Amino acid sequence: MAREHRRLLRDPRARARVSLSITPMIDVVFQLLIYFLLTAGFMGNERHLRAEMPPEQSDGARSRELALEREPLVIRLARDGAGLAIELGGGLAPPRDARGLEQVLRDALVGPDSPRGFFTADHPIRIAAAPDVPWQDVVEVFNAVVAAGYRSVAFGGPR
Repeated sequence: MAREHRRLLRDPRARARVSLSITPMIDVVFQLLIYFLLTAGFMGNERHLRAEMPPEQSDGARSRELALEREPLVIRLARDGAGLAIELGGGLAPPRDARGLEQVLRDALVGPDSPRGFFTADHPIRIAAAPDVPWQDVVEVFNAVVAAGYRSVAFGGPR
């Protein structure tokens, strides 16, 4: 009996053919696909991508080619004898102290009461202090800029 069994194992015609049925695998794949499609959450903001092209000028050239950054307003601080010298860029009048700086910047801010201002509240401002300026003066200038209504303030000169 053992010999007959061995003979059947050696005979390729006597071996049982293994068949692979892929129908259940396809059914499982479709069920998983349906599950993931039904459970995927789409946010309302994901449906639309807002894309606006800049308006064309009369000569056909575009007014601004994808401007990414605005030029920051640089406030330079230096020691002037015993006091502080504040120099503003952007054509603004130089103030005498931090309170004067706050007033100048507040006047240059675009708002509902002053639509003719130069800068918006998120316009970048950089405070560039000389090495000999005391830290207290730099903090007073920073506080004056924030009190004037600006939100994007950084330290250091222009990049």
